[in-house]
Parts: sequence; structure tokens; C-alpha cells
Amino acid sequence: MPSFAESEPPSELEPAGEMRAWEAGAMDSAGTGATGPAPVWGELFEGALEAMLMADPDGYYVGANSAAAALFGLPRQALIGRRMSDFLPPDADFEVSWQRFLALGQARGELQLVRQNGSVQAVEFAATAQVYPNRHLLILRDITDRKRVEAERDALAQQLQQQVAQNAEQLRQAETALRSQQQHIDSILNSLQCVVWSVNPITLETTYANAAAEVLYGYPVAAFLADANLWLNCVYAEDRPLILQDVTLLLKGNKTDRTYRIVRADGEMRWVRGQARLVRDGAGNPLRIDGTTTDISDWAQLEANRRRTELALKDTQATQQAILENIPDLLMRINSDGYILDLISGGEVTLYGAIPGGRTQSVYVNFPQDLADQRMHYVRLALDTSSQQRYEHTLEIDGQLCYEESRVVPINDTEVLVIVRDITERKQAEATQAELTQKLQLINTKLNRLATIDGLTQIANRRSFDQALDLEWQRARRQQQPLSLIFCDIDCFKSYNDNYGHLAGDDCLRQVAQVLTTLVRRPGDLAARYGGEEFVLLLPNTTLPGAIQMVEQVQAAIAQRHLPHAYSPVSPILTLSFGLVCHCPGVQEHSPRELIHQADLALYEAKAQGRDRYVVGAISL
Repeated sequence: MPSFAESEPPSELEPAGEMRAWEAGAMDSAGTGATGPAPVWGELFEGALEAMLMADPDGYYVGANSAAAALFGLPRQALIGRRMSDFLPPDADFEVSWQRFLALGQARGELQLVRQNGSVQAVEFAATAQVYPNRHLLILRDITDRKRVEAERDALAQQLQQQVAQNAEQLRQAETALRSQQQHIDSILNSLQCVVWSVNPITLETTYANAAAEVLYGYPVAAFLADANLWLNCVYAEDRPLILQDVTLLLKGNKTDRTYRIVRADGEMRWVRGQARLVRDGAGNPLRIDGTTTDISDWAQLEANRRRTELALKDTQATQQAILENIPDLLMRINSDGYILDLISGGEVTLYGAIPGGRTQSVYVNFPQDLADQRMHYVRLALDTSSQQRYEHTLEIDGQLCYEESRVVPINDTEVLVIVRDITERKQAEATQAELTQKLQLINTKLNRLATIDGLTQIANRRSFDQALDLEWQRARRQQQPLSLIFCDIDCFKSYNDNYGHLAGDDCLRQVAQVLTTLVRRPGDLAARYGGEEFVLLLPNTTLPGAIQMVEQVQAAIAQRHLPHAYSPVSPILTLSFGLVCHCPGVQEHSPRELIHQADLALYEAKAQGRDRYVVGAISL
């Protein structure tokens, strides 16, 4: 178990006003003094929501409230004469912890409580030694539900981290596959015998050329990339005007197919066939000129060997077919009328099952109506704009939602190439990650509410007040503005609970909380339940007259509610006592502890003067 000697500042487990109770007189197990009754102690001790126990110097319990009996699962009298060691796991070193606690005077932490029925509960404790001579106070709170919620949150967070790691690994694998595919395509292009190239449509600078350029022209590829005029200088002088004319036609949107001559680096002249087309961006602006250049020098000389040339062309077509068949996506060549001219699949796209190949087959034959309509829309858009189109589509197959990504690339004026990729796994991973993120956010919101809101009154709790007080104290010190603090306590609440019942007492606490939250309207003002029947109002940038006015408003509002309290010696209706203090922190004051102390003393004085009033406290510098 945590050591009882771990001393920290008092927490929200310590009910306000409890130290004054010990000063009222010696207490026995029933909550009465050895020399007479102690009404303040009885009211606070029995009315506390937390489990409270009184122990003698040897750690034996001499007093316990109803909440303690409920927590331990024993009648109150059965707790008297027992020690905490009776309810701890066997491996807990209680004696060492108890002696350290007595030496330090305070302890707080968490422990595992073994109840009478054998069940184990997680509890939070705060202990104070010598609250009265030879009497030590222990306050316990059941935190089993909070621990369970924290465990659920941690499990969800771990699950989300695992999902994120898995998605990152899938992304890395996809990037690796993409690089491999790009290398594969580059390898294929470099293995072609024809020159594949791209030039800038404005400057005519070469931006890409495959390895075949060096074989045909005799210059390394780097030379073409470095010298914008090299490829034009390689054109035979008599044929250059024709090439420049083709550039003009390309910029007007026409495609070119020209046979002309070139001069190699070694001076040899070769016949070539050049084909080119202009590529535009999404806005219709010229982006680049793509083309191929094929050496046909032997064509004129080897007309007699036409058959062999035809076989070579077939081999080229076979190479191109092999390239297409090894691309993992589904490829369809579709004309403007919606007929599939060619269909090739590498086998990795399975959205539609087996799709028979063939020519002049309508896209409406094997595809759903809405998908075919959408596809034809983008086919016509690609042809009209001469630019690539991209879209995603969702469809249901065998009761499962599937997703595809399609790219539509214009080939010529009447045909496009449609490239289809199955992205179902990626979409499912994104949806799973979004769901886990939402669950984690909901749990964090719930935990934050449990940590800052009082469960009974639904207003700020002690922890929330402590945080706000530290913040406003520092702000008041920087800006040299007054800070007012009001403690208020329900008069004779013990008698109210005893005669009207605890349910009525809970409702009374809620009504007081409603009055306070109704009157505290300014941003920065805070109404909080401090503990038991005690509440606190934090009023930044508020002078003493303003704080007094707030007290009077609370008194009037409580009186208007006419909450009956026939057992109060003060008034037949419910009343409150107030202690307030206003202070402007100095630059050397680093803690609001004295502010709390003086407000608490003022509240004690108000109750000592007869209750149903307020007393103003002061901070001495």
C-alpha cells in the first residue's frame, strides 16, 4: 500500500471546517465529547459524503461515520477497535507506514481496500495526524469507477496507437510498391528501342529522354537536358523548317507525325519517324510536348525485307502488351460512344469479378448503371478538355461497400484510357482510424467532466476551484487587481439531514448550487462545492463592496426559495453563513493559501456569532 507518510498539501478529500470540529472537544465513537456534546464535530463528521474514521495513536479506530461503514461493508460499531491493517492485502507493511505517518503528520495516496465480503476496491485516502490530542483523522473515497474508466481509456489509446502504426506500415509498403512500380516503368522505357521524350512547349528545353536517345543520336541523355538547342541542332538542316512548323501545329492542339532526317554525333545521317502531342494542365494551359522518335533508316533501304520489319513491329507490340498486362490496375480503352476497345487487367482489381475481354463492347454491359453513367461523364470531360480526370466511386458488392479510384487519360480526339484501382482497404483503414479517434475523444471528455464537476450538484468541484484560484491569483498579482473569495455554509445542515432525510439533504445542496450558479454570471467568476455542505465563490477583479453585494444577493435568493428548516435554531427556513475576504496580491505573494485561511476563519466567526450572517476577514501583510 502507499505509505501513510507521503505528505502533500490537503486535497479535495479533506472536508472544509473539519479542523474546527476537533477543537470543539474530545470525541468518542459516537461523535460526542468526553465532557459533553460536540455539535459541530457531529454535524461535519456524520454529514460528510466521504468515509471518515478517527484512530488512536496505535492506529485503532475509535470513531467512524455512516459513509465509512458503507465503504467497508460493516456496521459502524464493527469498525470500532479495528485497524486499517485488518483491511489491507497481506503484503502491505502497515506498521512502517503508520510510524512514518505519525512522524510526518500527513499522508495521502491510493490503496487497495479488502472489504468484509472479500471484494477489493480502489480507494483514495488523505490522513491528518493530531487533529485533536491523540486522535488522527483518515478520509477515504471509492475510486473504483474512475480506475475502470481510466483503464478503458488506456486500452482504447493503445488500440489507436496500434492502428496508427499499422496504417503507417501500410503506407510505407504502398510507397515502396509505388517506387518499385516507377522503377519498373523506367526500366521498361529505357529498354525500348524508340526514343521517348518530353520538351517544354515554350522554351523547347528537353525535360526527359530515355536511354534510347544516346543510341540513336550518339549524345548522352545528360547533354540533351543541359543544352536546350541540341535536339533541334541534330535535325538535318533542310528538315528544320518542317520541325518548327510542327511545333506551331502542336501549340494549336494538333498532333504531328513526321518522317525526317537527323545527324548523329559521329556525323552519320539517319531517317527517323517522330510523333508528338501537346499535353495541357487542368486550366488548359500548355504543359509539355510528349513524343517518340523511332529510327527508320533501314525502312527505305529494306522495303524488300518488309516481312522482317513487320515481325519486328509485332515484337514491339508484344512488348507493349506485356507492359500493360503487368500493370496491377484495370486498364480500359474506351471511345466517345462508350464502347470498350481494349480491356487489360493485371489481376489485382477484383471489384467486378471476371470481366471478359473483347472489342466494341459497351461499358453498360458489365458495369452498374450509375457507375457506367459516371464513367462516361468523365470520359467526355477528358475528351473535351484534353486533360486527365480523376474520381472515386462507391459501390456495393455481395452486401459489402467497395471503393475504386479511376483516372481517365485522353489518348486521341475520340479515345481515352481508363485506369481503375481498388482502394477499399485504404478507405476501411481511414474509417477505422477516424472511429477510434472519436471514441478516445469521448472518453477524454467524460474523464475531464468527472475530474472537474461535482457529481451531486453538477457545479465545479474542489479540484476545479483549486485550479481556478491559482490561475486568478497569478492574474490578479500581475495586473494588481482585487480578488474576492466567499466561503458559505448551510446552517444546521446535520439537523436538516437527520430530520428530512438524506435525499432531501441532497436536493437542498442542489438548490443552493442552483442559486449560486444563477447569480455568478461574469466570465471568470466561479461557484464550486468545496466539500460537504460548504460552497465557495471566486470573484476576480471584485472589490469588497462588490463581494458584500454578492453575499446579500445570495441571501435574498435563498430566502425567496423558502426552503423549510423547522429544526434550525436560527430560522424556520434555510439560511447560510458567509465568510469573505478581498485582497490585491503583492508581487512577493506566490500562494493564495492565506486568502483561503482568512475566508475560512471569517466563516467560522459568522457561525460562532449565531449564523445567518456574514463576516469580513482581512489578510495581514
